[in-house]
Amino acid sequence: MNKQTENNRIKGEKMDLKELESRLMEEREQYQAVPVPEELKGRLEEAAGRVGKIRRLRASAVVAAAAAILILLPNTGADMAYAMGNIPVIGKLFQAVTFRDYQYESDRFNANVEVPQIVVEDLGEAEKGTENTPEAETEEPEKGASGKENGDNSGKDMEEASEADQLEETIEQVNFDIDEVTSQLIEEFQAMAEAGESYGGLEIHHETVTNDERYFTLKLSIFQSAGSGSESYKFYTIDKRSGKRIQIGDLFLEDSGYTEAISEDIKKQMKAIMAADETKVYWVDSVDTPYWNWEGIKEDQNFYLDAEGNLVVVFDEYEVAPGYMGAQEFTVERSVFEKLLKEA
Repeated sequence: MNKQTENNRIKGEKMDLKELESRLMEEREQYQAVPVPEELKGRLEEAAGRVGKIRRLRASAVVAAAAAILILLPNTGADMAYAMGNIPVIGKLFQAVTFRDYQYESDRFNANVEVPQIVVEDLGEAEKGTENTPEAETEEPEKGASGKENGDNSGKDMEEASEADQLEETIEQVNFDIDEVTSQLIEEFQAMAEAGESYGGLEIHHETVTNDERYFTLKLSIFQSAGSGSESYKFYTIDKRSGKRIQIGDLFLEDSGYTEAISEDIKKQMKAIMAADETKVYWVDSVDTPYWNWEGIKEDQNFYLDAEGNLVVVFDEYEVAPGYMGAQEFTVERSVFEKLLKEA
């Protein structure tokens, strides 16, 4: 390539770059000209302030990222800007915290107990104290054609308030149940330790196994020992949309036959495991000990939904297998039960 040809190529590239820059500037002006609804603008400003507070309190990168997306999205287009005005800015933050703990240690007995409580913070509401600002007190309702809208909004507000009340009641009930269960186990352990006639231990820990847009599930793991040990679990699943605690049957249509479909899938998994490893034993379709045979999942069966939406069914020790097998978990692929769900 000669020098003249090279100069022409560079000149052409510079012209292309200038043309591209000009087009980008034009697009930017159009981008900036998209109006953001006043209602949404105020909500976004409130969200930005709250997110700053949340980050200081919890250093939550996830919340910060979610807030950043919500703050940046409205100006990506007119349709998006107005559509965003009809959705909540940020939802509710669910988390399980260790409310209190219990420790005990001696030559024969030891205990390590974490007592969790579920805490829910509404990130979509204004901070307390801003509700009674002068602006809020003097603001008048819109008139005229907006009367119907105000009526619709009033109904929506009442529905949201009802759901909030339901969620608050559910959280109180769950936290009460957790405290009652753990307190009883601690009392039993203390009585055993005071008698001092044997050896014993108590371990209780908690873990959040599901926390997505729809469901929150807290897992309570309980291990007790007194000569021999036993392992059991309690699961608390809350539907964030309805505010109710749900059982496995609440996920499925009435008369859908979900218990049979899920149970058969688990039995297939059990048989496959036993066929691959002769040391594994499950009480399923046994001719020798039919009275031990597991019939199927129960209405209050322990479960949770994993990140892919699969159903994880959990069995306590001795529930479906001999004690040496311990507690058992089986993952049922979503394809097995998806058509049976109330909401796919």
